Amino acid sequence: MRRRSLLAVSREIEDRAHRVGTGTLRASFQRFSAFRPQVGVYSYLAADTDLSVHVHGVDDWDVPPIPGVRYHAVDDELERFWVLAFDGGDEGQACGLVAREDSDGYTGFWTDDAAIVAEIAAAVTAA
Repeated sequence: MRRRSLLAVSREIEDRAHRVGTGTLRASFQRFSAFRPQVGVYSYLAADTDLSVHVHGVDDWDVPPIPGVRYHAVDDELERFWVLAFDGGDEGQACGLVAREDSDGYTGFWTDDAAIVAEIAAAVTAA
């Protein structure tokens, strides 16, 4: 998978979360410093919706306080993974993305299977 494809899928998941406006969105940015360019997007998601927004990452940057966004520092084991999980507020809108960074790009998948999205969210939460 190419980074450009991952960005497009990520934007679709974030856009869907915004359109639905409820539910839980979990995003792992590998490292908190990778979240820096997305602060505006997530500030808007939290302010303009009733979403529960959670950002996960290795704690390498002092994240700014954003009302409605909860931060979760993770172990280094998640540092190689790009993850989004949106529960959709109901099963019909659930979607997720998991990609592992390797030396030559990313390997992963995206899904709209609610059961798999729930597993993705549980794995990120447990890390």
